[in-house]
Amino acid sequence: MAKIQISLCVVCLVCSLILNLLLVSNHMHVGGKWELSWSRKAAEEGEAAAAVACSGHGRAYLDGLVVDGSPVCECNSCFEGPDCSQFSPDCIANVDG
Repeated sequence: MAKIQISLCVVCLVCSLILNLLLVSNHMHVGGKWELSWSRKAAEEGEAAAAVACSGHGRAYLDGLVVDGSPVCECNSCFEGPDCSQFSPDCIANVDG
């Protein structure tokens, strides 16, 4: 009885390994090429968001506001404009946090 149980566990382990290898190879074989296309696309999108110039007074986030397919600046307090370079003189800043 113990030999049957051990051999059943071995068969399940081998089947699991084969299935995992097939799924991983199918996932990595995209369009006839062996590559991780999703990671390349994510890196390109991240680089595009990082390249947006916000004049040091804001940031462009990948999951933030998007206009015409590219991320836009989200300005810090007291700054506005398309690149966060315009200071708002009427702004009341909380310097205590």
